[in-house]
Amino acid sequence: MRESALETENRELNLSVGENQTISASDIKSFSEGNEGIVEVRLTPESKDFVVVGKKPGATTLLLIRRSGEQVLYTIQVFARAMELVQGELNKLLNGYTGLRIRRIGPRIFIEGGVSSQAEVDRLKQIASLYPGQVESLVVLGGAAADRRNNIRLDLYFVQFDKNRSYGVGVSYPTEIRGNFSGVFDFLASRWTRAQATVTNQALPGLDFAAAHGWAKILRHSTVITSNGSEAEFNSGGEQNFRVAGGLAATIQSVSFGTKVTVLPRFDPVTRELEVKVQALVTDLTDAATGSDLPGRNITNLDTQVSLKLGQSLILSGIQGKSQRHAVTGLPLLSDIPLLGIFFGRHADAQEQTEGALFLVPSVIESMPRDRERLVGDLLKEYDHYSGSPQGDPHGLPGARP
Repeated sequence: MRESALETENRELNLSVGENQTISASDIKSFSEGNEGIVEVRLTPESKDFVVVGKKPGATTLLLIRRSGEQVLYTIQVFARAMELVQGELNKLLNGYTGLRIRRIGPRIFIEGGVSSQAEVDRLKQIASLYPGQVESLVVLGGAAADRRNNIRLDLYFVQFDKNRSYGVGVSYPTEIRGNFSGVFDFLASRWTRAQATVTNQALPGLDFAAAHGWAKILRHSTVITSNGSEAEFNSGGEQNFRVAGGLAATIQSVSFGTKVTVLPRFDPVTRELEVKVQALVTDLTDAATGSDLPGRNITNLDTQVSLKLGQSLILSGIQGKSQRHAVTGLPLLSDIPLLGIFFGRHADAQEQTEGALFLVPSVIESMPRDRERLVGDLLKEYDHYSGSPQGDPHGLPGARP
């Protein structure tokens, strides 16, 4: 019993340079300081308290021996800056980062979380080096932001609207008149047995007064669900093969199309802020150009990183284009006469207008705690086979209430 009463009691004391704290000196017979110069230990004039003052950064110990023989060992850590001041400065330096957490454990502060680039990892390590022995950065590249238990859902809407209008008016003249002749001549009879002549282009002009207009709307909706701080990739599309003749052999040419989306979300449940890195590539096949069997492709590419509050939606890209073409064909010089030129040529005008946008709608799917999930499961089992009235039924569950 005597040995257990004389066991050493261990305590911790954290100070900054210039800071002081008091320790009760009642019933203290003697004391001993470890590394001298780290702190200064003073006894008040009334000999009731010890005043411990931090002198320089470092670690030391202070052993107090009571009159009963019991010992109290203080492990003292002296820092260059006060912990509260350091924590306040870190909050300001890390303002704007999502998915980072400052955690204080004893005399040290840890920065935890994940960021999207190596430059940010290096910057956070440099911030931690400003407070040696006090702050340590545990931030990793591409790691979980704050809590992987949360799943992030991203809905991406690709919207494209095409509108066209065209007309042609006037007299259309052929650019050239050609003819073909074919026949069979009998040399014995000295006569033509069969002959045929054709005119390939119409020699007479034609009247043109047609107009056309219309619109097309293209909508693509992609949904990606991933855990907080984890990258997800979505691919949807295909390839179309075309036969291309060249020289003495024919080859197969593949043209790919579709949608490819890569997202990296980071959600901070404390500030309810969401940071999303999005890479999107959308390709559509178009009609083949004149003289070719291979189609073209419309390509929309997006690479961005945005920050927004939970519940907000964002238009990541928007483009609006307008084109107009005017062509005049007909008799030289005469078709260029104002107003009267429509009797000697054809005037055509075409207008095209295109609008495209990409909408990002994020949402957080928070997982249910296990105790609540178990409670809901028990209630569903309780009422699984219930078929009585809300106020209770002898054939159902007795005493059931809504």
